[in-house]
Amino acid sequence: MTSPQKVVFLFDVDNIHKEQMLDEVEKRYPACRYVMVDDKLRILAAMKRIWGDRLTTVWPRQGHYVLDCKAIATYPSADITIERIGDLANYDLTALLGGNEGRRAALRV
Repeated sequence: MTSPQKVVFLFDVDNIHKEQMLDEVEKRYPACRYVMVDDKLRILAAMKRIWGDRLTTVWPRQGHYVLDCKAIATYPSADITIERIGDLANYDLTALLGGNEGRRAALRV
């Protein structure tokens, strides 16, 4: 018997320090795995340092942050990079929440 899996989607455009809210997120929305989509690599990297493999990071290459060469050179790549947020519609959520093997298989062809 497998344990139930929770999926949580959080959208907070006003809080630019999302990485400082992880304890509160985890308390309110306990889950085995999380997915974070953000156009700022700094935030994705900070959250990944805290949650490690429990977090799949997704970087949509859109908006003015895609032109920030310093940030791109400074921070590690996200687990998944997409060209636009709408590309997430082509991802299988089950695979997206899996480990590294699942992440590689997440994009439906």
